[in-house]
Amino acid sequence: MVLAVSRLSVVMSVFNAKRFLESAIRSILNQTFADFELLILDDGSTDRSADLILQFSQQDPRIRPFLRGNG
Repeated sequence: MVLAVSRLSVVMSVFNAKRFLESAIRSILNQTFADFELLILDDGSTDRSADLILQFSQQDPRIRPFLRGNG
């Protein structure tokens, strides 16, 4: 398996932001520059933000979710 190397990493941290999360992710994905990875760190959200992050990551391989407990 060969992993592609992205030229740019975009990092997004999330805590209980489901209300804004979809529009934020779509905004990043819709940029004209497409050679990037989107690292999304969910810090133990309780509002199902993690579920939305996982849904997007299954649809777009540029998204790399990192889900952890709140800390």
